[in-house]
Amino acid sequence: MDYSFNGYKRNDGKAGIRNHIGVICSVVCSSVVAREIAEKVPGAVPFVHGNGCAQLGDDFKLTKNMVAGVADNPNLYASLLVGLGCETNQVSGLLESIPKNKPIKGIGIQQLAGGGNTINRGVEIAEQWSREAASQQRKRLPISSLSVGILPVDLDEDSLEKAAPVIGGVVDRLVEHGANVLFGLSQSLEPAGLLLSQRSDDEEVSNRLKRAGEGLQRRRWKEVSNGSLSLDNFSEPEQTLARLEAEMTGIQTIKSVLGYSEIPADKGLHLITVPTNIVEALSNMASSGCNLVLIVSNRGVLTGSLALPCMTIAPQHQNEAFDELIDYTVTSEPVSLQVEAVISEFLEICSGKQTCLEQLELGEFSIPHVGTTF
Repeated sequence: MDYSFNGYKRNDGKAGIRNHIGVICSVVCSSVVAREIAEKVPGAVPFVHGNGCAQLGDDFKLTKNMVAGVADNPNLYASLLVGLGCETNQVSGLLESIPKNKPIKGIGIQQLAGGGNTINRGVEIAEQWSREAASQQRKRLPISSLSVGILPVDLDEDSLEKAAPVIGGVVDRLVEHGANVLFGLSQSLEPAGLLLSQRSDDEEVSNRLKRAGEGLQRRRWKEVSNGSLSLDNFSEPEQTLARLEAEMTGIQTIKSVLGYSEIPADKGLHLITVPTNIVEALSNMASSGCNLVLIVSNRGVLTGSLALPCMTIAPQHQNEAFDELIDYTVTSEPVSLQVEAVISEFLEICSGKQTCLEQLELGEFSIPHVGTTF
């Protein structure tokens, strides 16, 4: 099998599988202007959100890092930052945080004396980039130039038993051929932390996974009686689902556990912290440099990411109501054949084939909160 695809080579050695022009608001107050700019430019995508105003501490840091990370995503040919002017998340600070690997500029509504002027200037900039992007040709590139996210969503025991061997095989094959794999570490996977900790050569990573497996991050107060508190750890069903979900990570060494918007330092398999909200999880993967995400679900999902294609994989069911949202259906065929089939479809998507979610234009962007905004 040829483990290569037709993509866009970037100046930093990474590869883009899409060639979008990103129009990104720094703050909710500039979201309408950013959206209007994108609507007027072919190939432009608006990244708007509700954050950036009067944020403090870690919450502000998360917003800034995620905006900067998405602007640097290799699927974007260029990024235009649109601010208001008085926000906490200043465009000037963002420009200092984003590597200069692509065309990047910032404009502000107050600086340009109004929304109309800002839209006109933004369209002028983005149209020039759009023409440049349209003139680029895809080139044959190795799979090792990609970062791939894996996001399990709403999986039950039966679905996991069917999908886990196939996805685990896909993860192993991608890592073997030099790709970065970022597997979503959500609450559903935490009970398997002790098991996963045995697959890391890094003591810090191993200890972090052990703590998750012991339930220290998820213990909750179950009862209060006679002034005493009892702790409720992971239930048996939670542990069973987590063990099955862990099978989807394959057998490769776990290199690191990434937080929000963190970029892997080394090639290989990484776990990445994701919230339970699908859009926020996908946005975090995009800000950490993923080109594409494999969404593994019990059935098709109704949303994707604006920054990267989402290939939906689900087990075969009698109810076919969501088939139009599924890119690959796991069947009873031999696992080895299905691993090859998934990667073949994956490479076609990397070469420009639209996913079901892309065809239906189902994509969003959202930034989570880690604390009180105001």
